[in-house]
Parts: sequence; C-alpha cells; structure tokens
Amino acid sequence: MQTEVAVVDAAELRGGEASTSGRDEAPRRHPVIARAAALLAAGEVVAIPTETVYGLAANALSASAVSKIYAAKNRPADNPLIVHVSSLAMLASLYPPGWSLPAIYTAAVAELWPGPLTILLPRSPLVPDAVTCGMPTMAVRMPAHPLALALIAACGFPLAAPSANSSGRPSPTLARHVLSDLDGRIPLVLDGGPCTCGLESTVLDGLRSPPAILRPGGVTAERLASYPGLSGLQVYRRDFVDAALEAAPTTPGMKYRHYSPSAPVLLLDPGDARPAGGTASGADSGAAGSGDGSTGMNFSASAAAEDDACLAARLRSAAAALLAELAAERSAAAATATTTAAVEGTAGREGTAPSGRWTVGVLRTTVAGAPSGPLPSQPSAISGCGTAPADAPPAALGGVAVMEYVLGHVSRPEAVASELFAGLRHMDELGVGAIVVEGVRDAGAGTAVMNRLRKAASRVVRV
Repeated sequence: MQTEVAVVDAAELRGGEASTSGRDEAPRRHPVIARAAALLAAGEVVAIPTETVYGLAANALSASAVSKIYAAKNRPADNPLIVHVSSLAMLASLYPPGWSLPAIYTAAVAELWPGPLTILLPRSPLVPDAVTCGMPTMAVRMPAHPLALALIAACGFPLAAPSANSSGRPSPTLARHVLSDLDGRIPLVLDGGPCTCGLESTVLDGLRSPPAILRPGGVTAERLASYPGLSGLQVYRRDFVDAALEAAPTTPGMKYRHYSPSAPVLLLDPGDARPAGGTASGADSGAAGSGDGSTGMNFSASAAAEDDACLAARLRSAAAALLAELAAERSAAAATATTTAAVEGTAGREGTAPSGRWTVGVLRTTVAGAPSGPLPSQPSAISGCGTAPADAPPAALGGVAVMEYVLGHVSRPEAVASELFAGLRHMDELGVGAIVVEGVRDAGAGTAVMNRLRKAASRVVRV
C-alpha cells in the first residue's frame, strides 16, 4: 500500500476563518476532506491532525473498520479507543431519544468542548466492542482542530481515533511522525501542520464517586476541579490506584508502556516542588527503573518551595552528574573491551571495541529564553552542563557526545508539553544511545508531562 500525504490549510475550510467552535455542522466542502470522508465511509483508516496529537481514524460504528486501527498500529486488543464527535447533536444521536448528558459534565463540556477533554459515558448501543473492549462505558471527546471537526461532520458519523503511531512509540505531533511509523500501512495522512497541545487529552470519569482524572492531559486537574460537582476530583495514581481498572482499562493510556522512543529514557524527576508562595500536593512518582510510575517515591506536601531559577539550577546540576556517570560507564566499558580484545588477540576486529563518540540526547527544560527545538551541536563531549570545558577531548570523558533539544522552560510546562513528543522523536532520528530528560513540576500542566515521561522512562532519578 502506498501512503498518500495531503496538506490541508485549516483556513481553507471555513472561508478563511479557522474556527474551532464545533457547532457548525456544514463546513465548506474541501476536496481533500471529501476524499478522506469517502475512504472512512468505505471502512478505511485515515490519519488526521487534532489539537492534541495526530490520530488514526476509522468509523467508530463499524467493528471491521476499527479492526484496521488495531492492525495498523499493532495495538493490543484490550486497549480501548476514544470516540470523536463534531457536535453535541452527533453525540446525542448515539443514544435513544430523550438521552441527556450527565449533569456532572454539563458545565465543563459547555466551556471546554471542543478541546482536549475526554469524558466517560455509558456505552452507546451503536458502538461496537472493538471500540470499548467490552467495557460498559465509552470515552468521548470533541476535538478542537478545524480539520478534524470538518472531517467528522462531513462523514456524518463519529470517528474512533487513537494516536497515529506504532503502539508504544511517542505520539505523533507532525505528519512526518505518522509516516515514520505507518508509511505503507494506511492509505492517507491529512497534514494539518503541527499539533498545538502536543499531549493527549485529559480523560475525566465523572461516573465514579468521587470523580477522577484517569489520564492527565491538555486540561489540568486544577481547572476541572473548579466546575460544579468536581471539587473532590481525584487524579489516578496520585490519589488512588485500582488494580482491576488497570487490568481492564476503560480508557487508553493506563495499562501498557507508552510513549517510548527506541533509546532508553533517563528521567530527572523533581516531583511536585512548587514555586515560592505555592502549595504542594502529594503525587506518586515512578521509582528508578519502574518505567510506568506504578511504585516508588512519594512527594508530599512538605516538599520545599522553590522558585523557577532554583529548580532549573537543580535540574542542570543533576543532568551534569548523570551525563558524567554515563561517560564514566562508557569509558569503563571501552577499557574492558580493549583489554579483552588484547587478551583474545582480536584487537582491531570490527565491532569488538567501541570507537568514536557515543551520543546522548538531552531534552532541556532549564534553558531560559531559548526557542524550542534542537540546540546547535557543541564540540564538547559533555557540553552545556558545567562538567567539562567546551574544548575537552571526548576520549577524556568516555567518548560521550551530547545533542541537546530545548523543550521549553520549567516555568512554562504547557510549552514543554507541546514539544515533548517531537523532542523524543528527534533524538530517535539522530540515533542517540540514550535520552536524558529534565523534568518539570508534577503540578498543573506539568502533571501530564510527567505522566508521559514516567511511562516512557527506563530509569527515574529523583532530583
């Protein structure tokens, strides 16, 4: 199968206005939208942009169409999908006459849809098991991207759409990320430009008591807690855990290792340390090597308050120490390999001893004032960390070279969120041997960032 990429300017969809109201059921027909809608109506899958990440869409009411999502992604069959609608009227059409949205969601949906908020509802009788994995609930949201809204409205049926990547990989925030994973597996990718949010939606379960965020995302717990009925809102893993829920999840992102690049991720985790004048709340973090945040360190309300500059300095220092540790390990491994080769008489044979630099990627959240994206490469083996002069010979530092990428700054976790997956994928494209990530506070928008990083991490270092 040849995968086609079609570029669509959102401004073309509504006569020049890139509206995200989600209330217009008759967006101007665009030829690419019409072609994508025809493919979806025929039971095919199409990759589409949303404000969160690119999604792999199929007719949510067709079990055979949805099965193609699982096949293309190599997705576990017990990982449910989110149903995407273009209007409240479309949502209501999935239920018997007289159905109404549960009252606990009314205020939040009125203000936050379209947007990165998914809600759990009783399962519609029209939605097949392939979407809900046999659970009695279904996850629903209205995306804010004008292209996604226009396509769903043009289809006239809801779309099931998980992230458009190979299962377990970092989610795609650019069309080329989709191609990197799914080229040749799907017929069409709609290129609507970069995703603005950069992380998946927040999943809110208002059917349980007390209500809970099952997956943090683009809408913070602090904001949701301000709505009627949500003042007692809990966050999964921070406030409670449920083994049965993880065994049979009602929403994606709970059961399996996710968001992982090819290289191991080493996370520098500051917990929920708050800026001066703030308050800290308890949060469970992943222990070193757990990778999924399921066990380990508890950051209590007694965490010391600190300002952004202090936190950034602490993270920079921890990054320098970790890079020095990696350099020492690399140097020791090279020395051992050289000795072994000499003893066995294999010195000089290809592949028997490390040569040249081993590259480590560093995703930075401590570089103030720098634009997001890759930093120019430095000649230093461990540059920008205060561990070596800029002209230090790589051999003296174990042959470790550093490639740096600015995600944003600890003071702006929402900016870090928008760059996170792009940064992880960039390091994979460079072929680095490991990725060190400077974290952010586990609070506000940072909660979703740290959730994704703990799931991706092979090792978590508390700083």
